[in-house]
Amino acid sequence: MNIIEYFSGIGGMYYSAKLSGVPFTVKQSFDINTTANTCYNYSIHSLSNTDNNNNTTNSKSKKKNVVVNNKSIDALTVKDLESYKANTWLMSPPCQPFCRVGLEKGLEDNRTNSFVNLLTLLGKLESPPTYILIENVFGFEKSDARELLIETFMRLKYQYQEFHLSPTQFGLPNQRLRYFCIAKLSDKPTIRKINILKEIPTFKTIEPSAISQYLDTTNPEETYEKFKIPQETLLSKRGMLFDIKTMGEKTTNCFTRSYSKFVEGTGSVLQLNESLKPDASDPNSLLPLRLRYFTPKEITRLHGFPEEFKFHPSLTSQQCFRLIGNSLNVKIVSELIKYLYNHFENQEEEQEEEKKDNSDISTTSTTSTTTTQ
Repeated sequence: MNIIEYFSGIGGMYYSAKLSGVPFTVKQSFDINTTANTCYNYSIHSLSNTDNNNNTTNSKSKKKNVVVNNKSIDALTVKDLESYKANTWLMSPPCQPFCRVGLEKGLEDNRTNSFVNLLTLLGKLESPPTYILIENVFGFEKSDARELLIETFMRLKYQYQEFHLSPTQFGLPNQRLRYFCIAKLSDKPTIRKINILKEIPTFKTIEPSAISQYLDTTNPEETYEKFKIPQETLLSKRGMLFDIKTMGEKTTNCFTRSYSKFVEGTGSVLQLNESLKPDASDPNSLLPLRLRYFTPKEITRLHGFPEEFKFHPSLTSQQCFRLIGNSLNVKIVSELIKYLYNHFENQEEEQEEEKKDNSDISTTSTTSTTTTQ
């Protein structure tokens, strides 16, 4: 894969490509978020330098310290993209235009301009990418942006498949249902698909493991003191709205960019004292539970990021929460990359052959019945 990462964030697509095992080179990464770029450059480039110094560079991935380009994607041109000679586009466009919080304005939201520009450029390239993978929020499939995407794929003869997938299907104890679309350039006309798959055909669902396997265990008391939920927050009107999880449970709620800033709907919190249970009518019952927020590192683990990933030391916990809340699940995307590269086109052909065989059998059966009569 010769990859361009669009909306590269903290490197979720990079780590997904690496985990997939498909040989790849990152030609360029684009993101206008300078905080995310600081994290990406620090984590991935320091990893590359360490590997090079130890002579343990993975021959399947080549990253020559390409610094993330913060040029606005809606300002990119055909000349820009042709120069990278990339055969793969990986992207996770801004999700706000497709969320309730973002008022679901779709293409009327200026934050979709960069995505629209990429689709426009796609039809003008002399050497368009062979492979495309897109991740976005659940609900994107109902938007006018999705309609534009599918219309573009059909016009340019990209075979495509859409998915709704959650980390809990991949062994990770985190609920984060997302929309995904993979596409491959073809010489055949594109057939519009109605169904959005709920699983990857070549991947068998794995039961989530316990939350305890993803926790920081080196200095548990120090971690608690740093991330404990303040008493005034627990005793506030919204204190009883926390989604509380114990270490043995096998699911957590979706962590958003507002985690630790707001209580309701931003992610789960961890209960360390499991001998007690909260009383829904008494906020004071929360105090002895020893409740804390999940750490940024723990949340990256729940998102499938490897241990080698690290945030820049200058970032605050709140900044880290915002970044990971805007990111993606590495495990899911890695499996989609494997499917896209190794099975997608072959399976499409097998399905067509199966339909043809079934049609032949049906025709033969009808003929035999007619002859008998």
